[in-house]
Amino acid sequence: MSSGMISSQRILSRAASGALRRRPAPSSSSSTTTTTGASAPVSSYHTTAPTLLSDEEGPKIKQPKVKKKVKNSAKKAEGGRDRHLDLILRALDAPVLKPPPASEEEMQRRHDIGRAYNIGTSEQHNALHHDLNCKLRLKNHAIEMLPKDSMWKEEALKIDDFDGPPYWRGIPTWTPPIPGFNPSEFIHEDE
Repeated sequence: MSSGMISSQRILSRAASGALRRRPAPSSSSSTTTTTGASAPVSSYHTTAPTLLSDEEGPKIKQPKVKKKVKNSAKKAEGGRDRHLDLILRALDAPVLKPPPASEEEMQRRHDIGRAYNIGTSEQHNALHHDLNCKLRLKNHAIEMLPKDSMWKEEALKIDDFDGPPYWRGIPTWTPPIPGFNPSEFIHEDE
């Protein structure tokens, strides 16, 4: 017999003995004949008795136990952390690198840029509020010029509670309006 055949028989005999310990073997055993004419069991369930190995085949070597991989949930339960969390924590705990100190000329240039930016934004702010203030003064002056106790003054002082845009304002759409389309023809009122 070849050494490959012996090792396969050893493996099959161990599997068969384990299967026999767990459940009884069926009454009829099936086996197949290989191309060499040797008979081999189909599965470990169908073997009737384990094959004993003799000492002539060599010393038996203890097989090392296979360690199972620890899943993330088990790893976390043991006190370990998720690798994504570790990456985030390392990024947050990283030391802050300070830029190298700038020269006096560079500091003066940065100061001038910051001052010009502040002056420009202040001018924009002042121009916007001056424009709004002028419009409010013109509106109040126009309301004062309306005749007292008139319908015009009442309409001018009316405040709409509607928060959206005015009803007369068109809503932008992706396509132009359809000529001759009247949406009121399609509105059904409940009776």
